[in-house]
Amino acid sequence: MITALVLLAWHGKLVAVGMVSAVSLLWFSAAFAWAYADEDHGRHALQRAYNSTFGWGDAF
Repeated sequence: MITALVLLAWHGKLVAVGMVSAVSLLWFSAAFAWAYADEDHGRHALQRAYNSTFGWGDAF
């Protein structure tokens, strides 16, 4: 994911960088809200949100 953002920025595709970043942030926010709704709080909720965003489903 980071590599894709760097390559897009390197080639001047700043709109694409913004879109990829926004989608990632939206996905992380949704995963965090889902973990919090499952009554996970604090670090565990953040860990589940991170894993579901960047671990591609390991937290499910």
